[in-house]
Amino acid sequence: MASKILTTQAELDAIFEKMEKDYGALNRRQQAYAIKEIGRVRGDLADLLADFADSDGTIKRQRASRILRELDGIERSLRQNGTLALENIIEESSEWTTARLAGVVGISTAGIERVNKHVIKYVIKRFGEDGLVLSDRIWGLSGEIRDDIATVIRSNIIKGEGINAMIPQIRKVYDNETWKVRRLARNESVTAHRAAISYNAQESDFVEWLQFHHGVKRTQACVDLSEEDRYGKGTGIFKPTDTDIWLPHVNCTGYATYILDERWL
Repeated sequence: MASKILTTQAELDAIFEKMEKDYGALNRRQQAYAIKEIGRVRGDLADLLADFADSDGTIKRQRASRILRELDGIERSLRQNGTLALENIIEESSEWTTARLAGVVGISTAGIERVNKHVIKYVIKRFGEDGLVLSDRIWGLSGEIRDDIATVIRSNIIKGEGINAMIPQIRKVYDNETWKVRRLARNESVTAHRAAISYNAQESDFVEWLQFHHGVKRTQACVDLSEEDRYGKGTGIFKPTDTDIWLPHVNCTGYATYILDERWL
């Protein structure tokens, strides 16, 4: 049991207000981490280009097919780096959230372990609105980056440009894909964060309902949920098992808070 169980709704609301503010800082750091990890293959790619280049820095057309085939290895590295980064972010988001909630709503050590296991499994295996699981999203992103890199290399070889001209263009490919990495890192982290909030509520004897709040962007999907009275308990009130409030849309800024069981107020 927790050393202190909250006795007022206001106390709990204040904890959630601080947690959501702190979570924003955590997620920004996670996005930067994902971008860095996925971009680590740029060094490998520079080495690959150098291996195929002549002394003047150009790559003969006859070598184009071979170097493009070698991009399979770059794509695998992108997938591996991306998978590890996203799984680390999911785990961190769950453990970070649970650590801030378990002590104030009375969850045991065993309950904490169950919550984190459930969250990680759910987020990695869930099918999003796009019909994809996490591994599919990472494969899609790495494939897009690989295709764009191949286009740059093929075009520059045909034009007789050297690798010194290719590398800035390849760097631009990564820069152009940064927003996709940010979105992926944010969405998977947010889902883990909210799943942890909900699974902690399910483990607790003190939490009966969740209150969903629309985000600062007031996206229609979030506004609709915040105004929905699904159970006759008031607008925006949901069960901890309602997974549709975990990520109503991409880049969601909405959030959920606990409503304590009235017996404990």
